[in-house]
Amino acid sequence: MADKRKKIGIGLLGSGVVGQSVQDFVFDDTELPIELVKIYTRRPKGKKWHKTHPGLFTDKPEEVVDHPDAAIIVEALGFHDEKELAGFKDLILRALKNGKSVVTSDKAVLARYGAEIWEAARKHGGDVRFEACVGGGVPIIRSIGESFAAEQPEAIYGIVNGTSNYILTEMSRGGKSYAAALKEAQEKGYAETNPSSDVSGRDAEAKLILLAAVTFGLQSQPGAFWRKGIEEINAIDFQYARQKGRSTIKSVAVASALDGAVQAYVSPVLVRDDHFLAAIDGATNAVFFRGKRSGDSGRDWSYAFAGPGAGGGPTAIAILGDVLDLARGKSRGGFVPLVKPGKLSIQAEDKIGAGFYLRFIVKDRAGIVGDICQTLGEAGINISEIWQLSHSRDELQALAASYRIAGNPEAILPFVITLERSSIGQIKNAMKVIGRRDYMLAEPLWFPIWS
Repeated sequence: MADKRKKIGIGLLGSGVVGQSVQDFVFDDTELPIELVKIYTRRPKGKKWHKTHPGLFTDKPEEVVDHPDAAIIVEALGFHDEKELAGFKDLILRALKNGKSVVTSDKAVLARYGAEIWEAARKHGGDVRFEACVGGGVPIIRSIGESFAAEQPEAIYGIVNGTSNYILTEMSRGGKSYAAALKEAQEKGYAETNPSSDVSGRDAEAKLILLAAVTFGLQSQPGAFWRKGIEEINAIDFQYARQKGRSTIKSVAVASALDGAVQAYVSPVLVRDDHFLAAIDGATNAVFFRGKRSGDSGRDWSYAFAGPGAGGGPTAIAILGDVLDLARGKSRGGFVPLVKPGKLSIQAEDKIGAGFYLRFIVKDRAGIVGDICQTLGEAGINISEIWQLSHSRDELQALAASYRIAGNPEAILPFVITLERSSIGQIKNAMKVIGRRDYMLAEPLWFPIWS
């Protein structure tokens, strides 16, 4: 058995799914060179390990961050309301001021208050680790900072929200509606009762902020990147993707260097079936890194990191990896981005360019497709293809119900237009005009085509 006197003391904030998994690993493996010295949770008596370790638990978080024997504070509180984040930030700052290092799984706190937290770490000589913040059990942060330290990054991108990926996978495979796929995700524990952070892209945005920080040195906050959620994806979109585009739909987070700026966004994208992104199914996360020095400019070459994107076990393993690194004396005093901060800017949202998928639902009458195409042309947008499928009455009825469109469902006309490379600004301008037409029955859905 390891000499207990040599063990590093750990203070744990949080005893939920992740916090309990941390406790499971530490209490079950006596060979680890760490020990829990204090655990904060709102209601200690109901927790798994309280009966055998009652003296370790407290309902006062200050007793954890102020504990004299806690050299490292693990923050695994999890939040249900944005208002809680400021309080979590204060606890992290207090721990750093006390001369401790911090390991966190809370990407929302770092995304919003990262600059203040990093400054406190530098001022007080502590370290802040956050491997568990991006991709759960996918070891991407340390890989970027260490394995790719000599690289010139070109892009970091991938599927970083397991809830959205699970919902889209079920819609693609089983033809489920968005509502049915979301309900199933909630029943299986892949989605929260309030799933808005996941399906709106806010969770993925927070992770992208951290990925862009360590890769490109970007210093940003929520709202700095273009973000589109998956809430408006309909079962009919997968029909068009599959039958006309030999594709599927995935929600991705992207940051890529382009002409001295970084094009960054979170959005659903149309992905061809033969692309590796299309194969990432269920609650799996996958992050891809492309560098100039090690890449092959002749093909789409990227390093891939895939694994479980959430869950107590994978997240706890990522946390303990950081904890053990610190316990072994591997303090970095914060992360060193691959690109010097301030060298690259964030590309303006309206300048983001790609091919695009546009899906319309209109009244079934002559001349509508021509009018839309003319409007797109006036906005300087070139059309690639027009897709139209024959739909059964049941399919049209389901579409009408999902958009609360009254009247005869057979009077509804859905169709898709794909565009050559365009900008978001051009599409917005065209949609302002098209959205005012009297034949529109629902707001058009549009998102990038992956290339």
